[in-house]
Amino acid sequence: MPTWIKNFVRFAVFGNIWVAFAAVCLYWETVLLHSLRFQLPLSLSIFGATLFIYNYHRLFRKKAIYSGDQSERHQWIVANHHFLTALAVVALALSVVGFLPFLNVKLVLRFAPFILLAGLYVMPIWRKGGKWIRLRDFPFLKIFLVAAVWAFVTVFLPFLADDPNWFPSAAAWLTITHRFLFIFAITMPFDIRDLAHDKEYGVVTFASRLGIPGLKTASRLMILAVAVCGIAGYLLKYYSPGHGLGLIISAASTGWLISRGDENSDEWYYVGWLDGSMVDQLFWVWLIGVLMN
Repeated sequence: MPTWIKNFVRFAVFGNIWVAFAAVCLYWETVLLHSLRFQLPLSLSIFGATLFIYNYHRLFRKKAIYSGDQSERHQWIVANHHFLTALAVVALALSVVGFLPFLNVKLVLRFAPFILLAGLYVMPIWRKGGKWIRLRDFPFLKIFLVAAVWAFVTVFLPFLADDPNWFPSAAAWLTITHRFLFIFAITMPFDIRDLAHDKEYGVVTFASRLGIPGLKTASRLMILAVAVCGIAGYLLKYYSPGHGLGLIISAASTGWLISRGDENSDEWYYVGWLDGSMVDQLFWVWLIGVLMN
């Protein structure tokens, strides 16, 4: 593989461009499932906000990254932290500018709690024992926060942007449920990667309590629940046959991917393939939807 391609892939994955693109893919999936308008400014805002939050989180942990053993991802962040800082600033500006067309009092009031949660997830709240404490450092809270914020941004927000007076319907709640479960399922294996860091900070996680086999089983059960939501969506006529089948196929591929992970999995498995399962889900929902609808 040419060097320039390798460098581009590292930039996209380690610079969090990939996960920001995945967030836009989940937004697009919601648009397809519920026949909403795809709004470019909102997609740019979601992309920018995700890019900012993830890069801010990495930059906040610079001292932890500089110390101890460094993975390939850590080495790349250390070498490019000035660039990542500039990228985070640009991403924040993009998220704000893209959101301006949708600003209204109702949307801000309904959106504010989730903005606060997203910020407190990575921002320090208080200092204890010489270390900064964030919401993500509370036992088991990290994954619930991640899943809740992602579900809101990629499901609730598209509906609210389409209609500020919108109130969740049964169909929307089903999508919120399977999106929450899906994000929860693909985030749980990250506990395996973060075992050493979480142990250092005294964070109790699913990996430390359930063990790696138990965590993988729980994660696969959640993915199975996502497939059940796809079936329910089709039977209740909330989703088209193609979109329902697309969710089932993507659940199967993600379940297989989760089964492949273990304590020896490298960074590419997590930030490349697991994050990429969001892109994979959109692909199957779109493709099968086009073929069957």
